[in-house]
Amino acid sequence: MISPIPMEVVYTGLAGSLLALIVAAATNGCSLRVFFLLALRLAIGWHFLFEGLHKIHSHIVGPTEWNRPFSSELYFASAQGPFGEYVRKTQLGDPQAVITALLTPSDPAVIEQFRNTTTPSEQAEAVPPAAAAFLESAILDPAKQVEAKAAFARWVFGTDRRDADVPYVSSGDVPQSAADRLRHLALMRNQVEQLEDRQRQGLGNGLGFDQKRLATARAELRAAESRLAADAEAFLAELILAAGGQPTPAAPKPIERLDQITMYAITGIGACLLFGLFTPLACLAGAGFLILTYLTHPPFPWYPLPPNTEGNPLFINKNVIECLALLTIAVHPTGRWLGLDAWLGLAGRLLSGRSK
Repeated sequence: MISPIPMEVVYTGLAGSLLALIVAAATNGCSLRVFFLLALRLAIGWHFLFEGLHKIHSHIVGPTEWNRPFSSELYFASAQGPFGEYVRKTQLGDPQAVITALLTPSDPAVIEQFRNTTTPSEQAEAVPPAAAAFLESAILDPAKQVEAKAAFARWVFGTDRRDADVPYVSSGDVPQSAADRLRHLALMRNQVEQLEDRQRQGLGNGLGFDQKRLATARAELRAAESRLAADAEAFLAELILAAGGQPTPAAPKPIERLDQITMYAITGIGACLLFGLFTPLACLAGAGFLILTYLTHPPFPWYPLPPNTEGNPLFINKNVIECLALLTIAVHPTGRWLGLDAWLGLAGRLLSGRSK
């Protein structure tokens, strides 16, 4: 991970936190209770702060070969919990609608006609209407419109391929056309339908293994649809820029606003915990965030675990443990033992004394 803060500053902050922890514990009678509660608060604050800063930094740098701006879209696309379902319905939209509009010809006969095309102008005529309209609205030069439409049509109908990240097909990016990926989606959709039919017939009912297979298959299908829809929109924007046009600025997706709120919220929570500012409120806010995270991917035995999960959590995972730790900190005056809350309390007492 590339830190958004120079490592010298990070090391200085870490050393300063450790020194402040030791001094605070000594000031409070060398109490082990005080020491470990403060250490727990500082550790969680550090975790939240740098997780948030890393996400913000990824957006500042922008997309490069080694950096991908933070997005929770795929995380929520595969989520099985109630909060994940809510976010999908309200924030993500329907990727299948995008695929149908941009990658599906209005007449199936167009696919056969495309195979007999020989010129870019003939290929351009096969572009699905929604994609054609999008390119025409952003590219003024008719000749460049034809070139862009032909390039998109060649990708849609399988003549040209572009590097794509297709899980369970390869371990990295592989050349794939839209037609290749649509065939892969059809196989995945068929698998989901078979598993759903098995459930309807009562085969394997009550067995966590069968429920987990179906949940996993649905999540993988949704994630694959989201990737293809995003790649189709990105390719259109790329063609427009190459033709000297300017893509129509898309309205921010609801999920992008949610990502912005998430990045800055966890950064603020982490900073408040580290500096002992409004500590009880920061603890409650952090606990609320962790509860929502838990409800997005609950570690229930009939749900698939999210990607990169460490260990094999069952009902209780790291989010639950960290949430309980924050609630424990919230009911102790750690901000007065070490933090700006002590200064706020002192200022409040001074002001109260002057008002009398």
